[in-house]
Amino acid sequence: MPILYHYCSTQAFYNIIHNKTIRLSSLSLSNDSMEGKLVTEVLTQLAEQDSLEQDDIKKLQQSVATLEQFLDALGFCLSEEGDLLSQWRAYTADATGFSIGFSKEYLIKLTTNSLCKTGSESGFSLQRVKYNIEEQIELLKPIYDKIKDIVKKGAYIMPGRRLLDLRTDDEIERENEKIKKAFESLNSNILMLFPTLFLLKNKGFKEEKEWRLISYFIKNGTDKCCFHADSDKIVPHRDFDLIANERKSIEKIFLGPKNKTPDYVINSFLKQSGFEGVTVVPSKTSYR
Repeated sequence: MPILYHYCSTQAFYNIIHNKTIRLSSLSLSNDSMEGKLVTEVLTQLAEQDSLEQDDIKKLQQSVATLEQFLDALGFCLSEEGDLLSQWRAYTADATGFSIGFSKEYLIKLTTNSLCKTGSESGFSLQRVKYNIEEQIELLKPIYDKIKDIVKKGAYIMPGRRLLDLRTDDEIERENEKIKKAFESLNSNILMLFPTLFLLKNKGFKEEKEWRLISYFIKNGTDKCCFHADSDKIVPHRDFDLIANERKSIEKIFLGPKNKTPDYVINSFLKQSGFEGVTVVPSKTSYR
């Protein structure tokens, strides 16, 4: 059965097991400065290949940038690999933490049965991150093609009478109404890009083989969530219970290369917290 691993510090591991809860935190406030911004690059590449007008390309970039400013995603990051040095160094307090192996089947079921502890109706989905440009284009092209057709119909044309315009007032009014409808349709299709914003990452991260539990979040202050303090910022998050299920939620746990917790302590902690039958093994990565 496939397993997806969440790398975390010892404190985060303790909270997940003790509280039987997973926390989805703001992805735009993560340590990747390009998080949520690669969609614009791929759309620009497609638009330039189609020889769209440069002015239209710039306006499309601005439209997507507005979407990025309005919407965020809260995520719980996982990897197909449970014992990677790069992950230990980046996400487990310099390899002192844990890699928690969740059953992929369990996580899929959790997406339909989970309840956010804030009382928000927002759930989450399990998605695989795409690193290769070919996969990224495949994901975005159906939406891009619709956007391109609407742009070519004049969605970005400024309405009103232009210099040396010989049209009648009625003709201008009809044209303005046509532009207005095209612009509204364009905005609706740009909104369809939102679920893809946080599924694209630079190919330099490909080794991570990342999957994500994603819950979407509106930045205008009306969307319910909780907040916690990081070392240098306040971060939005949502907590979800690891619900009872007929299958095990956690299959395997790796101890980080610098983790000093004895096996019997981990096994006792897991058992008393309701997680039995979990395989616990030390990392095979050499790291000091």
